[in-house]
Amino acid sequence: MKQNHFPSFPDRDEKIRWIEELIYEFEAGRASVAQITALRALLLEDAEARQIYQEANHLTAMLEAVKMPVISELQKTSLFRKVAWLSGATAALLALGIWLVSNPKGALPQEPKKPYLATLSASNEAVWEGSAAYKGQFLEGKFKLKSGIARLKFQNDARFVIEGPCHFEIIDGNTIELESGKLWGHCPPSARGFEVLAPGGHRIIDLGTEFGVAADPTGAVDVHVFDGEVEVTPNSQEKHALGAGSALKLAPGEDPFALAADSDRFTDSNQLQRDLYELYHDELVKRDDLLAYYDFDTSGIQNHTLKDEGPSSLDGSIRGALPVIGRVAGKSALLFEHPSDAVKLDLTHIDLAEQMTLSMWIKPTEISKSHIALFNTDAYDPGAIHFQFLNDGKLSSSIEGIGGYVSAPGMVKKDAWQLVAVTWDFTTGKARFFLNGEPLMTEKRKNLVVIQGATPNFGSCQIGAWGIPTYGHNRNFIGRIDEVTLFSRVLSHGQMKELFERSRP
Repeated sequence: MKQNHFPSFPDRDEKIRWIEELIYEFEAGRASVAQITALRALLLEDAEARQIYQEANHLTAMLEAVKMPVISELQKTSLFRKVAWLSGATAALLALGIWLVSNPKGALPQEPKKPYLATLSASNEAVWEGSAAYKGQFLEGKFKLKSGIARLKFQNDARFVIEGPCHFEIIDGNTIELESGKLWGHCPPSARGFEVLAPGGHRIIDLGTEFGVAADPTGAVDVHVFDGEVEVTPNSQEKHALGAGSALKLAPGEDPFALAADSDRFTDSNQLQRDLYELYHDELVKRDDLLAYYDFDTSGIQNHTLKDEGPSSLDGSIRGALPVIGRVAGKSALLFEHPSDAVKLDLTHIDLAEQMTLSMWIKPTEISKSHIALFNTDAYDPGAIHFQFLNDGKLSSSIEGIGGYVSAPGMVKKDAWQLVAVTWDFTTGKARFFLNGEPLMTEKRKNLVVIQGATPNFGSCQIGAWGIPTYGHNRNFIGRIDEVTLFSRVLSHGQMKELFERSRP
């Protein structure tokens, strides 16, 4: 019997959503061969799917003709999301359609090679001149960052934070030339020997270090070393070895002279990470769909209180969990180690209405119990909500009297920060899981009793534990939790992806 590679769809709306999201991934260059295979199999076997696909083709062609503007993902309604995604995907969609028609049983296209030398791993209000860096992938060539800050990651794991205005050229995978502006670099052992060329013929060679280089319009160059060692060759002259805490100024017509390294002159990766997190945090607390937000920054904690920065200010009580280093530089989290460790909450007065999305940043250090609590109502009366994971790595969520779902196994990993999330539509009783912004295969649990009038509510609940242990053990979470966010609606794949990208380390 022929095996389908696409999921089963409970209704037409789910099928439309699946096709649209795959189109979005294809246009963004993220669709895998497996995803293309799944779409191809669906279109070959399902007449309704082919109709949906053809309608999308027709709509996108019309939208492309009128050049409809794209709206920010977090500001789109469901209709606007569909329209914007489809309008942006016209060329990719038509190309895929032609391939499907002309090669109904042909070989799959090969995934394109990635000859780029560096990727844009983070940016803060970066404005580039030209379109060379729009895709976030850098080949050899010259680039101009007009303003803002950008972090580049090379294939050998060298990382550079570029501050605008800055003109630079990527020579190859191990060489960058700074024409003017500032950059901060970190080169691990895999990138030892990375070379920065500077105005005046100066060469800065990494010997396993963290350093900064600044070039001003006069042609003067400063080299600052914050960790390790670099080798500086001023205009093909005698080499200078610079160690941590030292700096060298190279000015036209002058001999090189020593300085003290000044880290305040440069934006490093940690500072960029903190700035991006603060920007994300400030925007998040202003969202009109935010119900509760615990950022787990314990630096200002008093009386073991975990602050809720959502509109209802439903602060939590920390029981035993200890402040530790979080996923973002300069930010703390909570460590859960013992069965009694938890954050106790009372969310009785939160109105969940018809939908919700619950997301959490977690870093488990143990996955051994059959059930491990993430965010659970203390009891399990009708309407009680549980979000947890199992010892086989499945995410699990259930609402007594409404339904329950699990993800595929092997999703939750030990010793790694990951954003786990569940969405619930209470009107349909359907849930959906996400991991790091990507939707997971979600299966409904069987033999659950539907109770008429069951109203979802967290009530008295706990983060990292369950108030009523069963099965002879405690369900306490062991590891770190850094952020918990509750929204009043079901977030789409695109919105979950943006939430992950904006809040990731």
